Amino acid sequence: MPTILYNSNSSLISKYRRSNASKPYKGLLSKKGHTRLSSKSSIDSYGENSDYTRDSSDDIAFQSEFEKDSVEYLQDLCCSVYPSSLHQRIGTLQLLPDLQINAFIALIFKNFVKSWYGVKIPTNDSKFLTELYNLVQDFIKYIKSSKIDFSNLLLDYIPYLLSSHLRAMGDCFQNIEAVYLQYCQLTLYDRKRYPSVFVDIIQSKLNTKSLLQRSFLDSFLSELVFGHIFDAIVEPFYILDGLNKICMQIKPNATANINKGNALCDKSKYGPWWSLSNIKQNVSQMVRLMSSSTAADSPNLGAISIPQVPFLQRYFFTFVIVDLFKLPMRKPFLYSICRTFQYWVSKSKTLNKVMYNIFVNTAQTKFTSPMTIGNLFLSLRHSLFPNDNMMGPPKVIPTGDAFLKFGEECTSNLWGVCTTYKLDKMLAIKKSDITDLVICLSKNRDCNKLLLYRIIDCVVAQLP
Repeated sequence: MPTILYNSNSSLISKYRRSNASKPYKGLLSKKGHTRLSSKSSIDSYGENSDYTRDSSDDIAFQSEFEKDSVEYLQDLCCSVYPSSLHQRIGTLQLLPDLQINAFIALIFKNFVKSWYGVKIPTNDSKFLTELYNLVQDFIKYIKSSKIDFSNLLLDYIPYLLSSHLRAMGDCFQNIEAVYLQYCQLTLYDRKRYPSVFVDIIQSKLNTKSLLQRSFLDSFLSELVFGHIFDAIVEPFYILDGLNKICMQIKPNATANINKGNALCDKSKYGPWWSLSNIKQNVSQMVRLMSSSTAADSPNLGAISIPQVPFLQRYFFTFVIVDLFKLPMRKPFLYSICRTFQYWVSKSKTLNKVMYNIFVNTAQTKFTSPMTIGNLFLSLRHSLFPNDNMMGPPKVIPTGDAFLKFGEECTSNLWGVCTTYKLDKMLAIKKSDITDLVICLSKNRDCNKLLLYRIIDCVVAQLP
């Protein structure tokens, strides 16, 4: 039996394999076949070659007497996957974010571990799933105990990576086959570095001695997590679709603000007292926001030290002013005003402290809050496992002319937001600039994937 478990090429496997064994999971296309206009789409390969794409009628929703996504429901969901020896430990999990993370990973184990362990390899032993559960808990505990410098990550590292990504994508050839190779040369990154470096780090942190566990983790991380799941995350269609949804949310808000402004103009005719009351209300709201963001008893204020680099001198502002909006070329006078403002504000230690405190108590707290992390895994679970059972069929991705039309729609929506907020006049943005940005985002999936790897590399470098 150990020979069967540890050697996938063993001749003994056929002796124990059941006659109805499913076909091996092939997933998405390889790098050589991912091109959008000239090759077959990844959805076709996924649908034809994988038994994980089932008819929606076979995906029976998970049944529980409790309300969906409640604490009891998520505990029932985890208990339906893991052996009974773990049910008491599952009952002690917190709602956010531990229980949400475990529910998502439990469904992954259900679809990609229990489909072969105990089925293709006949066994009633639950120790393997127990060890996997322990590994997940150890990894969650390690991440929660790690301290990451989010000021460097969000204000310097990620903006710089985004800047180099956009510059490299703009300089790459239009030839689809040569884009990824030239992108690696321009960014000075070895395309063979990832994801093996992440797999090795995770293996070393978990420090498991079981050969079966190490083999499973290697395949699970390399092929599923950093392979199929990451390919779906960085798919250009989903990036443009996300931009479209953001634009759709911004436009109604902008229209509501314009209508509110018109209403204010109409009400101003009732006299100066109404205008004075409105100004007083706006000032009081701003004061409350500033006081809550810079409060001395804030839980995050004493947890960090104020960096020596002035807040407005971080690379984030260079990325926005120079790399994204290109103000030195389009609006030189406005650029000089911004630089002068940066210079004088950076000299004030008090203002720098206030701005860093606002950053810590708003952006950083929002990114690291249990609510945000829990909602992220909740959305992932709803997207990948709609019925909390089988992995749902992948979304049909348009190709050829249909994708070009979708890109034009995204360009129109972004241009509509720019004109609504008068950015075209203030920053001299043209519709051709929006078109170039959309082309950069949708030019190559593997380039987007390498960018995501580089961002993760920055995060991993700060872990103990």
